[in-house]
Amino acid sequence: LAAVTVALLLALALAARPTAAAKAVDLEGFDGTDGEATIEFASDLDEEIDFVAPDEDGAVNEAPKPKEHRPGYVPWKERDFRYWINLWDDFSKVLVADYKLELLLMVVISLYALNFVLGSRTNESIVLQWANEFGLPLESTKSGPPTIYGKNFALVGLSNKTSSSEIIYRESQHTFKCYASGRRYVNGMLTTLELCKRQDLLSRVVGLVMPQSDRLVVEVDMSEGSMPPLVLAVVKKKSSKDFVTSHKDVRKFAKVVSDPQQALSSKAQQNFVWPKKKLVVLSESKDLFTDLVTETAMRNVFDSKTFLAKYDKYFESMYFTTEGALNGGEGVPAPFATRLLRFEFRLPKDVKKMGELEALVELIFHLVDCVGAHKLSGDRLKKAQQKRKELEEELFKATLQQRQEAAARKREEKFEKEKAGMTPAQAAKAEEKRMNKLKKKQRPKMKMMK
Repeated sequence: LAAVTVALLLALALAARPTAAAKAVDLEGFDGTDGEATIEFASDLDEEIDFVAPDEDGAVNEAPKPKEHRPGYVPWKERDFRYWINLWDDFSKVLVADYKLELLLMVVISLYALNFVLGSRTNESIVLQWANEFGLPLESTKSGPPTIYGKNFALVGLSNKTSSSEIIYRESQHTFKCYASGRRYVNGMLTTLELCKRQDLLSRVVGLVMPQSDRLVVEVDMSEGSMPPLVLAVVKKKSSKDFVTSHKDVRKFAKVVSDPQQALSSKAQQNFVWPKKKLVVLSESKDLFTDLVTETAMRNVFDSKTFLAKYDKYFESMYFTTEGALNGGEGVPAPFATRLLRFEFRLPKDVKKMGELEALVELIFHLVDCVGAHKLSGDRLKKAQQKRKELEEELFKATLQQRQEAAARKREEKFEKEKAGMTPAQAAKAEEKRMNKLKKKQRPKMKMMK
């Protein structure tokens, strides 16, 4: 048994290391000295093969091998800073080679999350700066001068609160609103800060190609009886075509004032110059423009020198209308559709310069008072009412056919429902009766001549 075991082990060793079976093979028929052909195998036969004799039971107990470390293993005591640098370098190479898509997704998600946090905080800082400059209620500024909103409104925000963050309603991460009420001629005023989508990474990338700006939109709902029928708009010249296209009431009632300078009051003409190259005036009448754009408005904002130096980069439009319902509700909140004053400004790129908008914000309240105190003369009021009556008749005729078609569809649906519950004979009789009525309506009417 021991001999068989040794033979098996030898066979296994030879099978595992075939090069240890022979150092060279001499082929019969060849002379080793003259033209000897010898096939030599590269081997490590010189290495000593150790065999362990089996024990009495025939089991082979191999001698314990010394503990070996895998190639490249470095003991803990020898792992210095350079070792960890090399390890990280190797790990990075493997990671980049095998997980490119996953790494790209992780980078994009991380950038999006970081941009969301930073962008949201930037927008919040802009809103808080605006609130501290203009929007704080009177009770919040006892230790300092009151803000413009605090001086003009009894209530800023949805309730009496003292924190600037509580008077602003966050509609989204880039849209914030502030409601104010409690003033003469005004039901309420809605201020909207439409900021850039800084929290959206894609919008930021698009903004590098198509720059956008933060906007301040103020919509004033005038109280009933404080605003006569009128339509007036002052817009930037470069955006006037788009403005007219999107406002049906302006197309129907207003016309371009070709020479605003001549339409100003005599004192305003003498002391100020209207910035004709920058602003376009669309008014229902010249007198309306003369009455509302006062000498104070010209001095503080619209004088050519002042406007070009300070407010050209901020002013976008101002729009007064009692016919906002004609626009189909687009861009005009429902309560504001019939008596609306709308102002649109750009916000400074540097929030520290928010105070530069002070004259424009004060212009809002000055024009609210001007519109509230404005009264049309008898002839102008009659003419304005006549225009609106003609437009109502025109709209009625335009929608008459649509209403007739809708009524016909309702009658047809009603008849089909009734017909579904009838017997075939009753249904045929009802159909014949209905056709006779239709024919009778289509006949020309005859008049008796005396």
